[in-house]
Amino acid sequence: MGKNNRNKNNKSANNKQQQPATNTLVDHAQGAQSSSKQLKQQQQQLVPSKRPSLTLQKRNELSALISTLLEIGFKQPTNPKEEWDQYIEIQTLLHRVQILEAPLRRHTCNPNASARMANIENFYRWATENGLRYDGVRIAQFEGYELGLEATRDIAEEEVLFSIPRKLILSEENMDLENSPAQFGSMTNLKLSYALMLEALKPNSFWKPYIDLLPEKYNTVLYFTTKEMEMLRGSNALSSALKQCKAIARQYAFLYNCTVQAPRTDKFNSMGQAFKEQFNYELYRWAVSTVMTRENMIPRASVTKKVATNGAADASQQTETIAALIPFWDMANHRQGRVTSFFNLATDEMESTAQYDFKKGEQIFIYYGDRCNADLMIHNGFINPTNPKDYVCIKLGLGTSDPLFEQRAKLLNLMQIGKNTDLKLLPPPAYISPELLAFVRVFNMNVEQLEHWITSERAMDIMHIDCALETTLESKTWQYLQTRLMLLLRVFSTTLEADEAQLAAYKKDELYLCYVEAMVLEYRVLEKRILAAALDYAKQRVKA
Repeated sequence: MGKNNRNKNNKSANNKQQQPATNTLVDHAQGAQSSSKQLKQQQQQLVPSKRPSLTLQKRNELSALISTLLEIGFKQPTNPKEEWDQYIEIQTLLHRVQILEAPLRRHTCNPNASARMANIENFYRWATENGLRYDGVRIAQFEGYELGLEATRDIAEEEVLFSIPRKLILSEENMDLENSPAQFGSMTNLKLSYALMLEALKPNSFWKPYIDLLPEKYNTVLYFTTKEMEMLRGSNALSSALKQCKAIARQYAFLYNCTVQAPRTDKFNSMGQAFKEQFNYELYRWAVSTVMTRENMIPRASVTKKVATNGAADASQQTETIAALIPFWDMANHRQGRVTSFFNLATDEMESTAQYDFKKGEQIFIYYGDRCNADLMIHNGFINPTNPKDYVCIKLGLGTSDPLFEQRAKLLNLMQIGKNTDLKLLPPPAYISPELLAFVRVFNMNVEQLEHWITSERAMDIMHIDCALETTLESKTWQYLQTRLMLLLRVFSTTLEADEAQLAAYKKDELYLCYVEAMVLEYRVLEKRILAAALDYAKQRVKA
């Protein structure tokens, strides 16, 4: 369901022994020589002969803005209004940053899907020369998705679609260890973003044919305007979206200080003068969004080497994974199903099979994994209106001034539920997650009830909908949920019915909305439907 944005199943790739796909170069490589020459000439015209730079005055102003970004970035808001005000302040600062850094923006040749497709022959030639094997599939344009994978013949379920060797997989392992920023620690996704930026700035990068096929911008929340973000006011997804924007702004400021402003003795200087001169927020936002929407976790090369030497990898070794970008595979869009992509430790390749039958000309989809729509919208820039794994999170916590705080926290801990945590509201027919139900029950217990369940061997029963509890406790539980759900719906500035009418008008072409506005509106409808259904259910339980 993606629109030029992908974040795969985000699970550790499994070891799956199977025969790789037939090596079929088909017609994609034919005529690539003449096309690539023409493409190179076009790209050479886009590359400036001299690297752009900023004046000392602009650098000084940037330094002041960076200091303010870091100050706000580490300041914790105390309420939703303060969180929103911080977001507005950060966006204002970043807007000025982008104006100052405008001369540093890298030149690209792929502003839209058609322009990206102009680079396709060069990509195919590069990929096949370096080990890509594929059969019955090609990259193509699809309405509503920009680029995706198309079946060039009928494909049967479980048939191998393609195999991609480690040589074609971009990860932190492609970086010179001397250039690896130690401050990133174990944050492998940030290391991958850093590696991608380094390669994007190299005129003759090995990865250039792949980078030239990537989108120039994305529909993630990092690209939302303040007007588009404001459409999420009242939504439980807003706080997560604001936190994401704040975190990326803080990371940009941190990396700026570690690179551009680093003293000459700092190890970051070993990355070269080019990165120091050209690093900018637009580059970082693009790199982070590319990683967020397209990354997958694969085993480290050291795991594969152990398999080659010892013949197998134990469970602990298989957990040694890193974030990676996998060319060709990351062109596949998402549709509900099952994970059919695995990393083959024996061959050191990523392999993907068809999750069901595809007819010639159909788009080939893969399954990114179990993700709610808020997660998909924030990190991928799309939603799935029929997502069976959707849910809405609500934050609940125990008050430290509660005289029964310790007992409540102890009982929740027995059920492995945090005393301050996000809990799930589910689509029908589940409505209330077991953890949410248990939390509210514990929240409404008196001292005798708490002591009874703390000493009981059946504390986990509290999570069951039909747990035998006192009538007064059950009444309080469902009354609490009913009140809470009513308040959550009232926070929105519009009703569910009004949003549904607006969405219907948009789908009939009676109302113009840009892609992001339409996505946020539909997300809002889906969230409100979950809340409204759960509210109706709570009301029924109150009457029972």
